[in-house]
Amino acid sequence: MYLFKMEVDSSEGALIVILAAENEEQAFEEMDQHVERHFLYPPELKEVAIVEKKRITAGTAYVIETRKD
Repeated sequence: MYLFKMEVDSSEGALIVILAAENEEQAFEEMDQHVERHFLYPPELKEVAIVEKKRITAGTAYVIETRKD
């Protein structure tokens, strides 16, 4: 099992999706479902990219930096 960090460019703006999946194909399928459930009206997905992929072990995590402009 892997932990994926995905960047999504959508009609609603930029999204970061972090999810667990067995492989990249499953990660893309799960990402679609999660984005659809998150919004009242699912946005158009323009571009999706896997940014990082880590094997899940105790303590596996991502640090997501946010900027105040």
